[in-house]
Amino acid sequence: MSTETDRIAAGQLLDSLYLDMFHLIEAHTQSRIDIERTNSSGAILLARTKFQQGGQAISTAQIPTENSAEFNALCRVVSVAEKKWAEISVERHAVDKEKGYMEPLHWFSVLPPLSLRNAMDKFKKCIEIVAESTNVQRELSAVLSGIDRLRRSVALQ
Repeated sequence: MSTETDRIAAGQLLDSLYLDMFHLIEAHTQSRIDIERTNSSGAILLARTKFQQGGQAISTAQIPTENSAEFNALCRVVSVAEKKWAEISVERHAVDKEKGYMEPLHWFSVLPPLSLRNAMDKFKKCIEIVAESTNVQRELSAVLSGIDRLRRSVALQ
């Protein structure tokens, strides 16, 4: 009798895990679509900037090389261990030349075109969405392993 009750409880738990799995699959699919849309919008804005600049093409002399001064990234991907897995988040730093945080947008001009600024914003948003997508994918992986463990334990009884 206890075994039958355990099987019913395991079945209900499996149903709940499968429902979580479907919601996570939907969230992951939506985030992948959002990544593609945001990245495409940024690329189109970069192309618009290049078209608008015309003969004022950006030379490779403006891009830092190994002989350039050192600088730090304004954006870092960090892991925060809050759950069973380490959650990914994006850490942004303010522009501060004294601490080595430089704005790459200003390598090309003091007043960059609006389309270039908008492209930068799109790519920043894309990084945020990638971090969210990674977290959803990790959560989905944890749910799938939970389903697998539960199915094995039910099969052994």
